[in-house]
Amino acid sequence: MRAALGDGYEIMTDANQGFGLDEAIRRSGRFADLDLAWIEEPLAADDIDGHVRLSASTSTPIAIGESLYSIRHFREYMQRGACSIVQVDVGRIGGITPWLKVAHAAEAYNIPICPHFLMELHVSLACAVPNGKYVEYIPQLDEITGEKMKIESGMAIAPSAPGLGIDWDWQEIRRRAIPDFNRVIA
Repeated sequence: MRAALGDGYEIMTDANQGFGLDEAIRRSGRFADLDLAWIEEPLAADDIDGHVRLSASTSTPIAIGESLYSIRHFREYMQRGACSIVQVDVGRIGGITPWLKVAHAAEAYNIPICPHFLMELHVSLACAVPNGKYVEYIPQLDEITGEKMKIESGMAIAPSAPGLGIDWDWQEIRRRAIPDFNRVIA
């Protein structure tokens, strides 16, 4: 990828909590020459000690957060130097207020925020904090939303309309629903 894209593009990898500590340390050492933007979720989300050891052993940034559900959990990661990128997810952390609390705590540790999922909502939140860096873009979600996320010159544009920014296309969602799992609850 690096050879094909050149140095002008950031490359992120996602291990989806698939490595043990030894493998993560070994791989991060081999990735060092690739100048990756980060390795996402290399270890189990609850392995803070492992993330501390991994972060201390590599210059490649370690991204965490997709599978964290508590402000205190994020705080412990940041306090212990167990991460370099925070990917807090508004839907998993409990809403906008706790999301902002995590983002401001990350700001205090000089850690960028690169939120996970719900890109239409996260683009506005990332714009609202000084340490917002990247917004995850999932093109498949364009197929089930009315208003697509606007991207100009590689930059996500926050919506100007009131609301959360997500305009679900309920007709398209219903069309894709699996009949056995599609029940109306009165």
